[in-house]
Amino acid sequence: MVIPSVQALARWIDAHGYTSAGPTREVTLSCPDCGDHTVTELQEPVVRR
Repeated sequence: MVIPSVQALARWIDAHGYTSAGPTREVTLSCPDCGDHTVTELQEPVVRR
């Protein structure tokens, strides 16, 4: 299953002259003081083409 946000990241990387240099990592951050709010980061190492 392909996740739309991962596809969007791949398109951005390609459109801005980069190439993936490793696996994508998903990190979910939460703040106990903010209730149920979370932020998910997609992290992917890249190199300039």
